[in-house]
Amino acid sequence: MAAPKRHDGTEHRDSGAAAPERASLRAGEVSPRTPAASGPSLLTLAVAAASFLAGAALTVWLVPEPLRLAAAGGALALAGLAIGLGGLLQAQRGTHMREMAQISARLAALTSERNLLQAENEQLRDEAWRLKESDGRLRDVLDTLGDVVTRWRAGGEIVYANDAAERLFPEGWAPALPEANGSKAEDEASRDIRMQTSGGERWFARRDVPVRDGTSGEPLIQTILRDVTDRRRIEDALLAARNQAETANASKSRFLATVSHEIRTPLNGILGMTGLLADTRLTAEQASYVEAVRASGEILLLLINEVLDLSRIEAGRLDLAPEEIALAPLAESVVELLSPRAQSKGLEIGCYIAPDMPARLVADPTRLRQILFNLAGNGLKFTETGGVEICIETIAETGEDSPEGPPRRFAITVRDTGIGFAPEEAERLFEEFEQVDHGPARRFDGAGLGLAISRRLARLMGGDVIARSDPGKGAAFRVELPLHAAPALPTRENGAARALAGARIALVSASRIEMPLIARSLAAQGAVTSLLAPGKEEDDDALLSADLVLLDPLAVTDAGAWLASARAAGLAAPAGVLLAPSERDRLPRLREAGFGGYLIRPVRAASLAELCATLLGRDTGLSPWDRPEPRSLTGEDGEAGHGDGTCAPRPLRILVADDNDINRLLSEALLRKLGHEPVVAADGAAALAAAADGSCDMLLMDLHMPVVDGIAAIRRFREMEAAGGWPRAPVYVVTADVTADAEKAALAAGADAVLSKPLDPDLLRRRIVRRTADATATGRP
Repeated sequence: MAAPKRHDGTEHRDSGAAAPERASLRAGEVSPRTPAASGPSLLTLAVAAASFLAGAALTVWLVPEPLRLAAAGGALALAGLAIGLGGLLQAQRGTHMREMAQISARLAALTSERNLLQAENEQLRDEAWRLKESDGRLRDVLDTLGDVVTRWRAGGEIVYANDAAERLFPEGWAPALPEANGSKAEDEASRDIRMQTSGGERWFARRDVPVRDGTSGEPLIQTILRDVTDRRRIEDALLAARNQAETANASKSRFLATVSHEIRTPLNGILGMTGLLADTRLTAEQASYVEAVRASGEILLLLINEVLDLSRIEAGRLDLAPEEIALAPLAESVVELLSPRAQSKGLEIGCYIAPDMPARLVADPTRLRQILFNLAGNGLKFTETGGVEICIETIAETGEDSPEGPPRRFAITVRDTGIGFAPEEAERLFEEFEQVDHGPARRFDGAGLGLAISRRLARLMGGDVIARSDPGKGAAFRVELPLHAAPALPTRENGAARALAGARIALVSASRIEMPLIARSLAAQGAVTSLLAPGKEEDDDALLSADLVLLDPLAVTDAGAWLASARAAGLAAPAGVLLAPSERDRLPRLREAGFGGYLIRPVRAASLAELCATLLGRDTGLSPWDRPEPRSLTGEDGEAGHGDGTCAPRPLRILVADDNDINRLLSEALLRKLGHEPVVAADGAAALAAAADGSCDMLLMDLHMPVVDGIAAIRRFREMEAAGGWPRAPVYVVTADVTADAEKAALAAGADAVLSKPLDPDLLRRRIVRRTADATATGRP
């Protein structure tokens, strides 16, 4: 088989076949053809001896006897001479043979060395061939990649440049590479540089690596340039798109804030004036019109708030404010807020909190309340019969909760008996502006933002919201949140709850939501409960054996008549009754009928336990009829305790600064109705002039006003207050600007709180009452 040929045309012979021969030559072996030196030849001696004997015999036969002795001597001499000459010739021949052997050995050594050099030369030629092939492949790769590879000395002299460098750069490009650009050989990080090429300006990723010359060992710097112009263009485009998106997002936020401000300002007048109008003498028809206006205004306000919340969440500007909160009052306040809406539709709403739930948690109360309100309100909207229930429970986990350890997970489940939805529709409902029944023929109103906001808030708090439902079977929304339990506050021992242990309590109702939750709550406190339907004879034994009866008047035609018939049948247990807020006018008749106490729906767990303990005779406190009704839990900022409807002991002088005529008129009317003296100003400068004498007990300040804005006016008023030594007067900002930046600026300027428009009259009244209570406690006039 022919040997392969290199690219230069020579044969590539396998040097392995010559290896044994080279090895033997290296060992100094002599070829078999080499002659060897030997001693004197025996044949020569035999010829000499035969010649001597022949000469001696011839001499004896031919020479006469007298001359034979001389002839013999001569023959012997000649024989000796011949032998001597033969020995001499033989010695010379031996020397020649030895010389020939040495020459042969030297020739063999030279032949061996030649063969060895030929083998090494063959190896070098093979290695050179392989290196040349490898260099060719590397050049092909570099040319394909288009990378520029150069090597240069520290002074800037280029010692090597590949073909790509010659193609891309014009003559004289080398000075642009060395240390003049701030390059350091020790810095191997890649960085982008811009260079002029034969095809125009391009971006290159430059990497400098210290190397050494393979031959001389001279230190060099190897620079690799990779064209990244396309990458830079994409990055620049992405950066421009991001900046454009951020600008658009900021513009959208400003637009929404502006629109919200401009809508809230007239809406404040609409709702405020509607409230004032509702307190005047109206016919039934006029009152219905006023209520329609009020309901429409509140729906519009809810829509504005939802859009703003969604905008804040998308912009990442919604920050949580966790604090220690009491869970039960928060959940029950949501039920109280939604109770009028439920009762207007003939629906029920109730709340159950598992007994193993911590009394206090660390959470953002505003956002947690918003999640509950959105989910429960959504359930009421899509429910026509039945109602909505809220259940708050712990998720079983190992370990104990501690402020330093991982939070425990809690589940809030909101169920309704509404229209439900198909399981495959669940995720779609959490998208913005999505509805269960979308389209022009939809039955339910709304923007479709409540569920989207609730899920985003839950995820912002580290949890999530999931939905389950079947068409026509209602829906269930489950919120799972990781929350820390807060240390419980020291309280009096709850004897009412302990008094229910073992008590048999019968609940007479046809309720599907509220009464089952009440029974569940009583059972959690140790009571033995039974839910009875009125008129069923099979329930008579359970009713007559009960220690306490709670009646739902909606389940019977006449609550008094039912109790009388039950007494006639042998019922001896005390009885209580549950009423809606609109049924308070029935209380005197129910008391006369023999009911021992009452509860106003929606029922709170603490009030329920107290009533049951009192009726069971295990609480020696006031009679349920003589106890004051619990205060509303729906007040803001923990001010429900001041919502008793009383006015301040003396009229307060309250400054109202607002550039909107209708808002000034509304605030003035509200303050006069509450028995106080309003002082109005149309701008910040006029407000400062009116407050210059220090006679104002309270300030209601708008933010956006001409001449002097609200922030500057508040700051200057605080300076005047400090310089004059006046008692500190509360300053409340009443504004339609509900952005977080506006609130922070107002509080930093010296405001005590920020109240958003439309202004809630009850909230304003509570603020005024608290101001009076604080002044009385500190002895101020």
